[in-house]
Amino acid sequence: MKKITVFTGSRADYGLLKNLIKKINDSRFYKLELMASSIHFMKDFGKSSKEIKNDHVKINFIGKTRLVKNNYNSVINYCGNSMQEFGNILSKSKTDIVILLGDRYEVFSFCVSAFFLKIPIVHIHGGEITTGAFDDTLRHCITKMSNYHFVCHDIYKQRVSQLGEPKKNIFNFGAPGIENIKNTNFLNKKEIFSKFKIPFNKKRVAVVTFHPETNSKMSPKKQINSLLKGLLSLEKIHYIFTYSNSDPFGKYFIKKINMLKNKKNISLFKTLGTKNYHNLIKVSDIVIGNSSSGIFEAPSLNTPTLNIGERQEGREMGRSIFCCKNNPLSIKNNILKIFKKKKINYQNIFYKKNTSLNIFKKVKQILKDKISHKKFHDIK
Repeated sequence: MKKITVFTGSRADYGLLKNLIKKINDSRFYKLELMASSIHFMKDFGKSSKEIKNDHVKINFIGKTRLVKNNYNSVINYCGNSMQEFGNILSKSKTDIVILLGDRYEVFSFCVSAFFLKIPIVHIHGGEITTGAFDDTLRHCITKMSNYHFVCHDIYKQRVSQLGEPKKNIFNFGAPGIENIKNTNFLNKKEIFSKFKIPFNKKRVAVVTFHPETNSKMSPKKQINSLLKGLLSLEKIHYIFTYSNSDPFGKYFIKKINMLKNKKNISLFKTLGTKNYHNLIKVSDIVIGNSSSGIFEAPSLNTPTLNIGERQEGREMGRSIFCCKNNPLSIKNNILKIFKKKKINYQNIFYKKNTSLNIFKKVKQILKDKISHKKFHDIK
């Protein structure tokens, strides 16, 4: 029986991987080994391990390396210590292949360990560009260490090839997170608001998720203050905030958002879980912030997105995503502008049928074939 190890670093990737994890777990001929980083178990970021537990998926290994503080030096220490820890785990695991998704530093650390142990690596969501975050460079580093690539757009497929990866190892089966939407029965607005004790009234509703721009000239303090000033200038909107992620200064962002929790038009949640998060987006009038979920998943929920600042700059975007600079007046004006639009095109440019199933089928085929030594592929 072949062993497939899936790594999840945080809520940022687990929700996107869960359908693929389930397919591997339900298979009679392949053994799933799930590894989760310590970020999943940190109260400061919502303890997203609860979602994994609710999905009845066994976590075989839990990372013990902690993110002590929330700054750049802490990230460096986390990466160094976790590489050694993941290396020790993988050495004993004897896995046949590892699957990982995205561009987070937790994922990068795990990828380095697997690379040095010569374990074949499958990477999902490569070839993308996000100039406002250091994740952009980490993503390309992960691509260069990986053997097989599952991208979600033909432009991303071309970019991975441009990085020297052979075309025969690059596949576009779409973005796996969108399947969560297509396969879900959602509650109506009254039901989901009642579940989370959100006021049910005639106010417009906005879901807000805002992460630090880790590759920006704008200071973290100015980033979050500018966002909040722009949002709070519009009092006739009820804002549903979810916590920022574990990037440097993420805790500072959370602290600033927490200062608003007693306002009548603010609801604040550490983490909602994939289904509830999508459900709230579906019944809301707009998604605001700089989360990739506003670009990948919101179009399939027929909800427009206001993408703020530079964090997601460079990504392909559908016509229901609108971008603005991170300054209060621009944020206010663009929210009002979107509300006035009579017709919005919600076509999702990243959706393809059976994404996780097709990825799993290809992984099974890869495991049957002889995995050759990786070489740089020159483009003629």
